[in-house]
This record gives sequence, structure tokens and C-alpha cells, in this order.
Amino acid sequence: MKKRKLEIMLQGVRGFENPKASLEQYFTPAVIATDVLFLAFSQSDIQGKFLADLGAGTGIFSIGACILGAKKTYAVEIDREAVEILKKNLKEFGCENVEIVNTDIKNFTIPVDTVIQNPPFGSQKRHADLPFLLKALEIGRVIYTLHNSETKDFITRKIQETEGRITMSKEYEFPIPHQFHFHREEIHLHRVTLFRVEME
Repeated sequence: MKKRKLEIMLQGVRGFENPKASLEQYFTPAVIATDVLFLAFSQSDIQGKFLADLGAGTGIFSIGACILGAKKTYAVEIDREAVEILKKNLKEFGCENVEIVNTDIKNFTIPVDTVIQNPPFGSQKRHADLPFLLKALEIGRVIYTLHNSETKDFITRKIQETEGRITMSKEYEFPIPHQFHFHREEIHLHRVTLFRVEME
């Protein structure tokens, strides 16, 4: 599977129909999702592995992991409306090895090889991404997690406090469209940082 082919495929994943500001539901663009997934794939963190996609939304990371040969992915998502779209997306892509877990991420306790996630950036609720990070560090051996770049020092400290080791970081410009009443720009480019973490 070539990277460009995966990106084209993931452009077909349906996003949120009724995004909720309280959950900071922003659809991860295919170009960013593909880059994160290929980084994980190149590090042997997807093929034949058990994965968790925390705050899975409509499933772009879960579907990408399925395409790249994950043994099984748990798509953990609290919002029932998002889950209904996720079900349709999984069916369209033939991803039978993705198990939807419709619950708060705090209730998910299954250990996995790899966590790939794009948690809330904390724009509406400060540190809304922290429960996702801590859960990922609890259940995963390797974690790929996206965070607001302005908080990267805070995120780094939290990872180090849990004896995680950051092996890589990479910045992206994440486009946020005008979809909520408080948005002032048609598209706002939000700087985010991807961390790859290995647990000791």
C-alpha cells in the first residue's frame, strides 16, 4: 500500500454530520491521518498488532489501521451519532476487525500494542486531552497522540511522569473549518504536535 493511495482512500471516510462543540469534534484530515498512520506502520506498530483508537469519531484512524493490516482495533467513542456514521464507514471499507466500544474512554481497560488518537485540543475545556493521554499511557505499549502545540511542554511533563519515553515528535497545521458559532474564520490553521511514546 502506497501512502498516496491510502490518503485517497481515507478521503472517502465520512465525517461528522452534527459535530458537537462540547466534544471538540473536528474531523482529522486524510492527509494528516495518513501521515500519522504511515509513521506508525513504518515503525512496525500497526501490522499484526492490537490497536486502540480513543475518541475514534467516525473512524479515520481505525479504518486506516485496518487497511494497513492491524490484527484488531478497538474504536472507542462516546457519541452515539458518531458511532452510527462509524458503523457505516466500517461497512463501506469492509473493516470487520474493528470493534466499536461505545463508551467513555475512562471505562476502556483493554491493554493494546498501539494507541493512535486525536483527542480534543482543549480549546473549549482546558486540558480536555489529558484523560485521553493518561488512558493511552495506561493501556498502550506505544502511543501516537496529537495535541495543541502550545501545550507541548505540559504534555511532555505528563508523559515523563508516567515513565513514558518520547521517541519522536512532529508538527502539523490542522485545518479547523467554520462549523461552530464562535468560529471567526472560514478555516483556522491550528498548530498541533504528534508525539510517539514508548512505555518503559
